[in-house]
Amino acid sequence: METKNLMKLALLSLPMMIAAPANAHKEQGIIDTNTQQELVANITLNLDCQAHPEALQRAVSFNYLAQTVKFVVSGECAGPIEIKNSRFEIINDAGRTGSIRVKQDQEHVQQSAVLVQSGSVVLSNINIDVPNDMPAVELKANSVGQLKHVTTNAKSASEDSFQQFLVTDNSTAYFESFSGNSVGVYGSSYAEFTKATDQIELKVFDTSSAKSNDKNHFSSVQVAGNGYFLADNQSNINLLMVWSKGAAEINNKSRVGEIMMGGQTHFAAYKESTIAGPYGIWGNVVFELEHSTAYNWKAVDKPYSIIIGNNANVNGKFYPGWSWTGQAK
Repeated sequence: METKNLMKLALLSLPMMIAAPANAHKEQGIIDTNTQQELVANITLNLDCQAHPEALQRAVSFNYLAQTVKFVVSGECAGPIEIKNSRFEIINDAGRTGSIRVKQDQEHVQQSAVLVQSGSVVLSNINIDVPNDMPAVELKANSVGQLKHVTTNAKSASEDSFQQFLVTDNSTAYFESFSGNSVGVYGSSYAEFTKATDQIELKVFDTSSAKSNDKNHFSSVQVAGNGYFLADNQSNINLLMVWSKGAAEINNKSRVGEIMMGGQTHFAAYKESTIAGPYGIWGNVVFELEHSTAYNWKAVDKPYSIIIGNNANVNGKFYPGWSWTGQAK
């Protein structure tokens, strides 16, 4: 079949797609998994969830004759949504009427509103409405997600162990234009906060890593279990906690308020970055200031810790070279 014909067939109306069986014939823009067909680069489908609440659920269950499929949603789409071994973009319509909702009294096996397994997803300008204790988005099994201005009401009575967005099991996520959300990065995964994120609560555990690129603001960051976090380019952290062989660094005029460290951990500030304090230090730690500033520092008696500074400014006093040690004499 010619590529241009495939594009036309892929843009069929949603009612036809909903009526199609799971192994729908290729003439409906959906590919039978038992056949080999030419793929187009991408297709776009408009989904009217106001008329068909299950439209998005059904649409992501098909295999398409395209490398990437974009769904433009309007109305309230029924959740939960599972994306497996596929590449989808889910974006709101021009009037931003689209959303995803899992109802409070709804029975569901899936533990998150949007679950991506071994797949790739772009979510843009979407609100996700969920019952208590249900995360909004979970990426797992080597998935990749680009999340742009995704809002949610997700919450739990056990706030300490609950995150609205989960990145797990060797997955990768990119966050943009988020505010007041909680994010957990686990199991050798990676998260990057590109821009316009504010008041984020972040946890980076289990040999995972995360990075803040540009003037993002975090209410708290917790790093543990060989996790790593880099706050770069004027990023701001109210409370930084580094435990259990975790490591955190701030760079290029970034800032940390309170720091808590313990259990063979590492912290470093580079290139005119600032730490305001206070400081809670337990165990054997490495604390380094490199051309950076620390306020409210109180000398500590930690003979097995390494607390040093190169051209550091501490409590208003400049220490040239590696002359600052931070230890009680």
